[in-house]
Amino acid sequence: MVGRPLQKIPCESFTRSSNYTVQCKCKGKLMKSGKFRCKFHGGASTGATSFEGKIKAYKNLKQFKNYSEEQLREWIKNKLEKSSSS
Repeated sequence: MVGRPLQKIPCESFTRSSNYTVQCKCKGKLMKSGKFRCKFHGGASTGATSFEGKIKAYKNLKQFKNYSEEQLREWIKNKLEKSSSS
């Protein structure tokens, strides 16, 4: 195999369409569990959970670039109150 063979290890998951007999053919990356998973079988990120992490994530968005941390705190608090009351 030409290139970087360590980067071309296939995903170790099995496809449902083959009744779990055929291995996924996507390029896998090493996970913490020690298994190789592709972008489809690796699991999605759940996003920022801490308040500081949420502020940092919102600060990267275009519409919140010029907001101060206090303004972002108020905006996030209002958003959480609206979602919990619904």
